[in-house]
Amino acid sequence: MKIVIVSECKAREMVAVEKILQYFPNSIIVKPIYPKNKKNIKSLPKRIFEKGQYKILKRMVLEHNTKLHIIDNIPINANKINSQEGIQLFKDLAPDLLITCRAPILASEIIKIPSIAAINLHYGIAPKYRGNDTLFWALFNHDYENLGGCIHHIDCGVDTGNILAEVYPPLHSTDTELSIGIKTSQLLGIAMVNYIKAQEKSQCPILGKPQKQKGKNYHYSERTFSKSVKLLLRSKRYLPAIPERPQKMITYFKKETVNIFA
Repeated sequence: MKIVIVSECKAREMVAVEKILQYFPNSIIVKPIYPKNKKNIKSLPKRIFEKGQYKILKRMVLEHNTKLHIIDNIPINANKINSQEGIQLFKDLAPDLLITCRAPILASEIIKIPSIAAINLHYGIAPKYRGNDTLFWALFNHDYENLGGCIHHIDCGVDTGNILAEVYPPLHSTDTELSIGIKTSQLLGIAMVNYIKAQEKSQCPILGKPQKQKGKNYHYSERTFSKSVKLLLRSKRYLPAIPERPQKMITYFKKETVNIFA
C-alpha cells in the first residue's frame, strides 16, 4: 500500500506521524510551507503567546525523541497545494491512502486521487468539536468527556467525514492543553496504524461510522488571547481540577494487533 502523509510536521503532529512511519517507513511526507506574510499588529499578543507555548511543546516532545523532526519530505507552498501544480504532484505520487495531519483543506480533486481513501487525523471529537483548537475548546468548556481526537474520512466538509476511530487520552489533574495534545497524538498514531493494518486485510475500503449531527466548526479567530490566558491561569491553579480517567480507544473497524503502549 502506498501511503502519502500531508503534514506541516509541527511538534505535536510529528508524534502521530512518527508512529505511522515506525510501522510504514516507506510513507511519503508532503510538507506544506506557509510563506511569511505581513502580520496585523492587533494579533501580536496572541502570536507571542502561541510562539511561547509552541517552544514549550517542542521541548516536551523532543525530551523523548531528539530526532523527531529529521525526516525526508517533499516541500510545497501551502497556498498552492490546491493549484494545478499541487494536484499534479498528488497524481504523480498516486497514493493508495492519503493521510492529513495538520494540513490545509484539500481540494476535491486531490481527495479523489487515492485509490482507497483520504483520511484525516483530527485533534478533537467530531462532530461536536470540528475545526481549529478543538482540544482547547473542550478544556475551556469543561467538556472532559469529549476531550480527545479522531480519525475520519475526508469529504467536502470540515471534519465531517465518516469516523474510523475515536481516542481519549488518559487524564490527570496536572494535565495541560500541551500534555493532553501530546497524549492524543500518540493515540491517534496508534489508531491510524491499526486502521491501515485492518485496511490491508480488507477486500474493500472501510467505510467507518457516519456523523449524524452537525456539531460546531471552531474557527482560528474564535480563540482570543484573553481566552488562552484564562485557560492557562486556570490550569496553573488546577481550577477546576481535570478529572482522572484511563485512556480509551474506540474503533469502527476490525482491530489489529498493535501494542497500545509501544
